[in-house]
Amino acid sequence: MLFVTMGIRNLIKHKRKTMLTLLTVLIGFACLLLSRGYVHYCLWGLRESIINGGIGHYQVFKKGYCSLSNENRHDLVISDYRKVLKSLSLIPGVDFIAPRLSFEGLLTHNGQSATVCGYGGWNAEEKKLLAFSSLDKGRFPRKNEQFSLLAGTGLASMVKAQPDDTVTVTVALREGAINAMDFTLSGCMGNQLEELENTFTCIPLETAQIMLDVPESVDSLILMLSDSSLSPGIEKDLAACCERYGLEWRRWDELVPYYGGASAFYSSSMDVAGIVILVIVVFAILNTMLMSVFERMRELGTMRALGTRGGQVLCILGSEGFLLALFGCVAGFILAIIIATIINAVGGIPLPPPPGNTRSYRGMIQLQMMDALYYAVFFVAVAVGASLYPAVKAIRCSIADTLRWM
Repeated sequence: MLFVTMGIRNLIKHKRKTMLTLLTVLIGFACLLLSRGYVHYCLWGLRESIINGGIGHYQVFKKGYCSLSNENRHDLVISDYRKVLKSLSLIPGVDFIAPRLSFEGLLTHNGQSATVCGYGGWNAEEKKLLAFSSLDKGRFPRKNEQFSLLAGTGLASMVKAQPDDTVTVTVALREGAINAMDFTLSGCMGNQLEELENTFTCIPLETAQIMLDVPESVDSLILMLSDSSLSPGIEKDLAACCERYGLEWRRWDELVPYYGGASAFYSSSMDVAGIVILVIVVFAILNTMLMSVFERMRELGTMRALGTRGGQVLCILGSEGFLLALFGCVAGFILAIIIATIINAVGGIPLPPPPGNTRSYRGMIQLQMMDALYYAVFFVAVAVGASLYPAVKAIRCSIADTLRWM
């Protein structure tokens, strides 16, 4: 406690050097936290936009479904899916389950045709699944509208269709025959991914079963959890349930490989910026601490001449470095919170659409306490080390040499 008290007195005595070092640590710490907070938000936003863009946390299929090519998957459907749905809904943490029956075909309007990768689903569940997508035109189909169709904005533009227009969906059945149905376009749904927006189609599940001639069957069950953090804990129960019914499951990031590449890109690019900031801050701290101690060599020599032992000198200077880094990190954390709060309060930083996406977004800051603790420990270690190095040199010099130091 004595060395801490002496360290505080020395910091107050050398106000200019103390403020310079504090500002270096403060600004560097705040910049690092803000850059990491931006990366956390980007990865969180990308993850949630995929999960809440129609993919869900988990998808359940008939065993062997994922290993087949698209044209052969129509033979592997989950018959009597309501029994499976009831069992899956009993797993703790599952918010709701949405059954789907997918199809591929053509959507036609006034002589214009486009390829679609659509599915049939329950309207209420699909509305919750598409929480991060935007309804650009029209409205979401109502429960009793069996011949309403929701299309991607890009798909609707390709066939020049508007809400309330009649469109025709043509599909191939399992036996090779062709079936077609007329639908009323109820709305146009926007999505972050351009490929999905140009092929997306959603119709009521019962209508899709009639159109594809597979009554009371679906090819996938979408599980949404009440919280994404619960994901690892339910996988054991999910695997047991799937094994009982001869099913298999996939996690959202396994279904969308795009996330792995995008997250690696975000992380690596921001890590480079973080390393640059970190190197600048470390050398600034080293420089200011070294200058501070070397300018006080005569003071250190006087302390030793009055009977202060070398170990005590090290403890005093080490406590100064520790306190400078600690106060600077606390002040930097407060500054980062203030800046992040202001940025988030004004709606974030406007950013252009990422490659392959159709919509711009606003970058927010999500600060993480673990990042703050990690950087604080690192900064404290650097500051203490930078103060002890010249102190060791001062101790090794004779008292007479340190008193003559210029």
